[in-house]
Amino acid sequence: MLYDHTIDGLIEFGERADFEFCGKEISSGRQFFSKEQHFLLQITSAKEASRGFRGSFLAIPKKNFTSDAVEMAECSYRVEKQKAIIYSPQYPYYYPSKVNCTYHIPQRKGFQIVINSIVMDIGRDAILQIFESVEGKFEKRLIEMVTSVQKSIYVSSTSSLLIYFSAGNNDVERAVGFVIELQYSNAVWSQSPEAASECQLNVNSENFKEGQLSSDKIGRYASSSLPTKCQIVLQGYPNEKISVKFTHFNLYVPDNKNVTKRCTEVDNLSADVRVGSRLSRIDEWCGKRTPPNIMSSSNLLQLEYNTKSSKAIRESANDDIGFRLEYKFHTDWNMGNMKAKVDKRKECRFSFNSSEHTNGKLWSANYPGLYPRNVYCEYIFHGRNDQVVHIHFEYFDIEGFNQCDETTQSDYILFSNYQTHDRTNRRFCGKTAPKGPILSESNYFRMIFSTNDIFDATGFYAHYQFITQEKSQISRVKLTISSSQTPFSAIFFVILFSLFFIIF
Repeated sequence: MLYDHTIDGLIEFGERADFEFCGKEISSGRQFFSKEQHFLLQITSAKEASRGFRGSFLAIPKKNFTSDAVEMAECSYRVEKQKAIIYSPQYPYYYPSKVNCTYHIPQRKGFQIVINSIVMDIGRDAILQIFESVEGKFEKRLIEMVTSVQKSIYVSSTSSLLIYFSAGNNDVERAVGFVIELQYSNAVWSQSPEAASECQLNVNSENFKEGQLSSDKIGRYASSSLPTKCQIVLQGYPNEKISVKFTHFNLYVPDNKNVTKRCTEVDNLSADVRVGSRLSRIDEWCGKRTPPNIMSSSNLLQLEYNTKSSKAIRESANDDIGFRLEYKFHTDWNMGNMKAKVDKRKECRFSFNSSEHTNGKLWSANYPGLYPRNVYCEYIFHGRNDQVVHIHFEYFDIEGFNQCDETTQSDYILFSNYQTHDRTNRRFCGKTAPKGPILSESNYFRMIFSTNDIFDATGFYAHYQFITQEKSQISRVKLTISSSQTPFSAIFFVILFSLFFIIF
């Protein structure tokens, strides 16, 4: 039995628990948060022997979940920072019933407001609305409405925004609410009048979910006899990603030019993706060096084709000068062939269960092309009690070096035997795969693949297998509380079960 709401750490005799479980009712990885600084766990056991449970707990400062906004009145906030995160009331504990909250994000001249959800879990009796208004006017326009079925939002506007959250009864459903990231930014992905008037093609997923493009049919480039700069802007819905595959690539290079070092002096193609509120350059290509497959982690990808040569010179060449590509808008990571269960509550989480497949393959998103930037993917393995997980890499190319930590701005792969953050395990990056197979300590194993917004590589390809042990080995659980300096009144507890209850 779990009591997560007690204020003083005491409960009345016979008081009903917030949660009651037996048997195998707690699934591996489930989290529980307390409302205040106390969390009570009561265990009642019968005479029969049982295997029990294994879990870990953390004491987390409340300030970690305080909205970056000024509270003007009860549950009414105004955002004044350049970049902020706002939370629903009592997050990560479930929000109270019959609550009404507003978050005002004022307009700033020369900037647009970008809103992106990190967590979106509102109940059936709740609604979140985003209104747009012009500073100094009383009119407002509804631009986004979120209900319980929607798990993400993305909104951008140059006007003032008002986020309104209203909820009815939440005592039974206990939805946790939302975490929203917002930022003031320049409209860096909007095209300048010069670029737009010269040559630009906009492809919107509302009209085409997939298709082909050719360099000789892009805007004015098809008829222009002069050097040209052409932009192809692929933009999908907020929850969509974009994949691009080049089927032909051969850009004109004069005989006297060496393109092994720089592409800027000859015809070239560059690619940019939106990361957060800015464009991030992937790379530029020239000559016959075909770009790898590209996938964005957001809903916008931009290609720019710069020609230094004239149309007459290109047409006089014997080779087929130009490029052709295929594009596709999609809401998943295009990894259906991996035969893993996709957790729709998370942005990038794949689960492998030995009850469905005892072995198989796994790889990074967009493999063997460049993996997307700024993603956090989890590969989670669940075996029987007498099984461990064996992972062997056939291909490994993760951007990074040395210890693969934040100081080196490295992407990395990390293995953990726990659901919580494991500081003891080393990170892997670079082009050298881990030596030998990776073996878990128990029937639960988690592999994390984390990328930043700086560089790219082609990822990894691996095999996994669930192996039965002769004798099940249960490792000890390490229970620690970080930062003994934190005042006890300013913390609450989170309990995370890494196994499950088994009652015989």
